[in-house]
This record gives sequence, structure tokens and C-alpha cells, in this order.
Amino acid sequence: MRVVLFSSLLLIVACGGSNKPAESPGESTSEASEGGETPATAESSEAEGGAAPAASAEAPAEPAASAAPASAPPPAGPTVTGAIDGKPFAPKGGRVVHGMGKDGRLVVLLDEHGDCGTEPSSGEGVLALTVNWEDGYKVDLGSLKRGGKKGPGEVSFARVGPKGKKDFSATFKPTGRVTVVKAPMDQNATGKINIDLQSGDYMLSGDLDVQTCVSPKAAPAGGKKKKK
Repeated sequence: MRVVLFSSLLLIVACGGSNKPAESPGESTSEASEGGETPATAESSEAEGGAAPAASAEAPAEPAASAAPASAPPPAGPTVTGAIDGKPFAPKGGRVVHGMGKDGRLVVLLDEHGDCGTEPSSGEGVLALTVNWEDGYKVDLGSLKRGGKKGPGEVSFARVGPKGKKDFSATFKPTGRVTVVKAPMDQNATGKINIDLQSGDYMLSGDLDVQTCVSPKAAPAGGKKKKK
């Protein structure tokens, strides 16, 4: 009996000695820090590692392409204020419709169209100026004979009536100056005048293109016609 009991005790001691005691929490933490990342740290690293490519994938917004340069604005027309006989008048340009006389002068018509293909219609105004057709010529408007009910004179303003007849203004008494900037002699050419005119509260100032609908060298209105 004693021999059997002793053998049993030896077997129990041998089995118990082979069992490794449980690791303490401190030891488990130490091994984790030495052997690698903890599960939480690994997840955090994976999350950060995954976010980086996404952020880099978003390329910074490129600055908007610069807008195409705007086309050059059209030349500014003359400055106009006030009215003539209670109605506005803003000429767009001038026309030469008759040749110059022996004294080198001709009439420039300023109207609200300013081209050879369009005649003023009923109610529209026409300002007529008699000038020497040569570059650099200047004339004082106050020195010109004013038109009126009896005729156009050397400077006048009229409105076209229903039947095309011109009704000349008796109140139009201009002062100021006109300069012929460019005076071409060919038909269908473009000249230029500079005007600084005032009549009552009406003011007109600036540059105006002048179309030569006929050659300035042609016979003046009422002049002798060339023989065929």
C-alpha cells in the first residue's frame, strides 16, 4: 500500500511541475510591446494607411482657366446732352452727298445713321455744316451764316417732315468749332471731323466719321454737269 501511494504522489508532482504558471498581465503587455503592435494599434495604423492614398488621390483644384480676352470695344461716339427744340438729337456719323465748290467747301450732313445707304426718315434730324474739305481745316461755328425758315445757310439743323421736306429750326444758334481731321478725295472713303458745338442746352462734342457718298471732286449741288 505504501509503495502504491508513493508512486501516485510522484506522478502528481511530475505532472504539476510540467505545467507553466499563468502569465501575469504585466508580462503579456511587455511581450506585446516588444513583439509587435497591439490589435488596436494595428487597426489604427491600417486606418491611417488607408486614408493617406484617398487624400492623395484628390488632386488640388486647378485654378480656373483665364477667361478669353474680351474683344475691343467699339469706338466711342460723340458726347451728346440736351435737346434741340425739345427733342434729342444724337448723330452717328456724317455724309458727303455733293462735291465741293470752287472755294473748296462742301456740306457735311450729320444724321442718326451716318451712312450712304440710309436716308433720314420722318421725324429724324439732320445737322448741316459747310467746311473746307482739307486736312486740319478749322472753322468757328459762330462765324457761319445760320440757316432758318428761308434756307439752310452755312450751318443749320432741320427735321424731316412726313413728305421728306425739311423743317429748319429757327432756334438753332450754334457756337463752338469744327475741325476737319481727315478729308479723303475718293468716293466711298471715310473721313473724320472733330466737333465741339453748343446751342442753348444742347451740346455735341467728339469725333465723327464722314462717309464720302460721292467724290468731293464731283460737281457741287446745282453745279454744271459734265458733258458726255
